[in-house]
This record gives sequence, C-alpha cells and structure tokens, in this order.
Amino acid sequence: VKAVISNAKNKMQDAYTFATFARDFKSQKIAQIFELYENTLNNNNAIDFDDMLMLCVKLLEQNAEVRTKYYERFKHILVDEFQDTNQAQYNLVRALYTNYQAEDDIPQERSLCVVGDVDQSIYSWRGADFKIILNFQNDFKKCKLVKLEQNYRSTGSILKAANSIIENNEERVDKVLYSNKGDGEKISYYEADDEADEAN
Repeated sequence: VKAVISNAKNKMQDAYTFATFARDFKSQKIAQIFELYENTLNNNNAIDFDDMLMLCVKLLEQNAEVRTKYYERFKHILVDEFQDTNQAQYNLVRALYTNYQAEDDIPQERSLCVVGDVDQSIYSWRGADFKIILNFQNDFKKCKLVKLEQNYRSTGSILKAANSIIENNEERVDKVLYSNKGDGEKISYYEADDEADEAN
C-alpha cells in the first residue's frame, strides 16, 4: 500500500485523483487508506518524502512568481541517471528549465543536460518511467544527442554479451558498446539451485 501511494505521488496524483481512477476492489481500498493517510499528515502539519517533490512541482505550476525566481536562479541544469526519472522529477526539471515557455522562447544562455541510458533503467518499481528519456528528443527538439558507446571498464567479451541482450529491448536508443581492452576472458555463468545457493 505504501509503495502504491508513493508511486501515485510520483505520478503527481493526490488521494482524490487516485480515487478517481480506482476501479477494482484493491485500488478502492488503497484509495481509502490514501485519503486517511493524507488527512493524518495534514492534521499533523506534516509531509512525507514524496510530498516534498509533488508539492514543490505544484507550487511551481501554480505560482508564476516563485517559478520565475528559480528559473532565473538555475540557468544550467544537469540531471544524471535520467533513465530513472519519475514524472514528478521530470515536471520539476521542465518547469525550472522552461518556465513553461515554448522551446523557441528559451534564451540561448540556458542549458539543460541529461545523462542516462534507457537500457540501464532499473527503478520502475520506484516510479521511474523510462519513456521519459525516450521522449526527451520529442519534448526538446533542439537537443543534441551524444552517444557514449565506449566502455572503459569491461572487456570485449562482456560487451558483446551485453549488446546481444540489450539489442532485444524494443524501446531503446540504438547503440553498440565497445571497449579498447581487448576481448578478455570468455564469459562463464552459474545457475543457482535456489535463493540460498544464489546468495552464497
């Protein structure tokens, strides 16, 4: 239940919005808990971690004066691990970078740099949406894509195996990883019998 509420807030849904879309029994029960949870927070003048982000984004959306203050303060924005961005985080970055202006109206002295690899997206369980990085070039048509395909840690054998797996991902930015470290040792794998064997 806690994870569902957290993911809802990461998608910018409060208890009322979540309840609006709750169709099955489980979702409806979570919606009731969500409302009680939000009321308890409000009655104690408290917010949770997800509220910090969601309320910040709502403030920027609703208050042009505050948004303009931070838009002018942060002229250069860098976001690392962008593949693990959730909707609330993306809305925050977009508000700070654009001040809700059209792309052609954004001054040239401003910059937004995001670094990420859709093939390394691992936090969907925490609300991350890999489609945000895939859609970045549509949202910011003037952006320049720089592919960092050289790997400095791994050998050719490891990268060949990685390439053969990730090329099967249907939604991705095409790239081919390579290394100047030579082929290295052949890859071996171990198939565990159970979780304890895997841990060992």
